[in-house]
Amino acid sequence: MRPPGKPRPWPGRRHAVLGAGVLLAACSRTHEPRHVAANDIVRTQVAPTADVPALLGVSIDGLHQRLGQARPLPAALAASMPESRLALPDSVTTFRTGGLTVVASYNARSREVRDLLLLGHHEDSLMGRARLQANAPNYLVMPVFYNGDAYRLLGLRVIATK
Repeated sequence: MRPPGKPRPWPGRRHAVLGAGVLLAACSRTHEPRHVAANDIVRTQVAPTADVPALLGVSIDGLHQRLGQARPLPAALAASMPESRLALPDSVTTFRTGGLTVVASYNARSREVRDLLLLGHHEDSLMGRARLQANAPNYLVMPVFYNGDAYRLLGLRVIATK
């Protein structure tokens, strides 16, 4: 029995609360875009067009044999280089291989290549096309930016570590 003074419960109250809960649950997230976890994103593979790691440790004469005739230094690169490097124009040589522009910096006396610079604006594309790996034990890959524009990629510098 009901105690005196207590109102009588609404007969369909349980059903109404239960129905409202079901409606709310059914409506939630219906208009939200589907969220994709970062691990679910498919990345496209870039086909390698040059084997840059195989060029490391080769003398400048060896690069000429493998890559052919040297090309003129691109104007954008010449403008972004410090003047001290331009004082020795024979210590920087540019090549084209596999669709990539490769700038070799070398010691003019010993003919030893110091590093290679791959010109381009998209790091992932350069890494894939040049067959480079970020965690390789025998070389280091570093981004190079335009002088005065720290957010604009000039290319990737590859330095042999062994």
